[in-house]
This record gives sequence, structure tokens and C-alpha cells, in this order.
Amino acid sequence: MHFLYEMEELVPIVAALSEKYTSKESTSVSYETARQLMEAVMYCINECSSDQALVSSKKLSAVEAYRYGYEALVEKVKQTQSNYNQMIVDFCEYGNRNYEETVEKAIPGFFLYYDVQFAPQETIITMDYPTICPVSEKSGIDAIETYVKYISYEQKFMGAFPRQYVYEVLERDRTDHKNGFENICRVILRNVLGHLLIRKGFLEEASGQDYEKLCAIVTSSSDHQLREVLEGLLEQLIHEKYDDDLGMKNYFACDIADLVVEMKNAAENDVMTGFPMMR
Repeated sequence: MHFLYEMEELVPIVAALSEKYTSKESTSVSYETARQLMEAVMYCINECSSDQALVSSKKLSAVEAYRYGYEALVEKVKQTQSNYNQMIVDFCEYGNRNYEETVEKAIPGFFLYYDVQFAPQETIITMDYPTICPVSEKSGIDAIETYVKYISYEQKFMGAFPRQYVYEVLERDRTDHKNGFENICRVILRNVLGHLLIRKGFLEEASGQDYEKLCAIVTSSSDHQLREVLEGLLEQLIHEKYDDDLGMKNYFACDIADLVVEMKNAAENDVMTGFPMMR
């Protein structure tokens, strides 16, 4: 946090917020409510502190920081809902019920019940569909903003391939892609990177010879080398199919380290043919 305020600077803000919370019908609130409102104030001030231009320009009072942060949060809610509305038009759950429930029902529920004034720190929904990069360290609209952005990256990624291809890859995967709670885009990403690694067309199913070639590449490469190659293939893919979308590249790059470990384990245990990346 960039702004440091003493408690006596924050208490008047919480007191004013408490009056609004009780509609001035009471001069006091419960301890739990007071703590909630203090967290709300701190959440707004933290939002203000994230504005580097403002931080470098002048030192704001606690009241100014709170007001600025609150207004910034209101705008963030509007922008995130707009981004969600754009994404949902072409959204496809690819048969995954958890993906569908989370994106089509849970996220709208957040916008319906989110209280930016009295509880901006509350995330409300659990985001049961896991993204490749977790958002667990964030809360409130900050978490939902990031979550919607990550889901948009996945939709953009999978949407660039024939829908039948995506369904077929998921059908061949070892996990229950319809009822499971796994990230389905990770399966497609790994399938694509696997094909790029052995220079095989995306729509072509891997043969026994292809698995041998993949195993040889993995075995002959160090962890660092394999990671560099996969990162390079991902960068090439994003450049050619997604207009060098840096945010998308950084998002999917989160999976590379785990992918290297799993590929190495599969090669060492001679189970590469069962590795979902090429199935």
C-alpha cells in the first residue's frame, strides 16, 4: 500500500460511512459491521494507491484517497461489466457444465449483488471454474475484473479453432471434460503446443511415430531448454493467430512450467502415449 494513514484519519471516514449504512437511524453499528466498513474504506484507499500517476503527483488526505478510490471502483465495475457483456455474446462452454454455470450465472450474480459502497472487498462468488493463472490473491471487483479478462483470453484462444476440433480434443482427453472442474482451455493449449513441437498440423491426430518423436525431443532437452522452446512456440502462436496479444501470451505462459514437469515425467515413465497433450 502506497498511502499510510493513522487510525485517527480513517475513523471519521468509517463513521460517515456508518451513518449512510444505517440511513442515520442509529449512531452505532456492531463490531462486525464496523470491521466490514473499515475494510471497505481500506479497499478504496488501496484502489487509489494503485494509480501511480496520482501517487507521484501529491500526497492525498485519507478522505481524498478514499473518495478517489471509490470513484475508480465504480468505473471499474462499469468497465468490467461492459467487458463481460462483450465476451458473453460469443461465449461457448464447450460442454463443460462448471464453465457454463460459472460464466453464465455466477458472474452476472456478482454484478447483481456487488456492493461497491459498503462491501467492495467482497468477491461474493466462488469462481468455481479454475483459470490457468489463479486470481485467489485478489478480491472484490479486482478479482472479477481479472477473472473476466482471463476467461476472455480463453474464449479468444479456443474460438480461433474449429469448434469441432476443440470438442474432439476434449473428448479424447483423460479427464471428464463435461462434469469436471478442470480448466478445459489448458487441454487445447497443450494439444496445440504439442503439435507445434513436432511440426504437425493441429487437426491431425498423433500417431505412434509422433509420440516417439515427442518423447525424443523431451528426453534430449533439459528443463530449461524445453521451457524456452515451448515459450518460443507460444510466442509464435500468439503472433500469428492473435495479433501479438501480450496479455494473452502472459496468461498462457503461466502453464509452461507445469507443462515441462508433466512432459518430463511422462517421458521418464514411458507413458508419453497417454499424455493428454497429443491425444
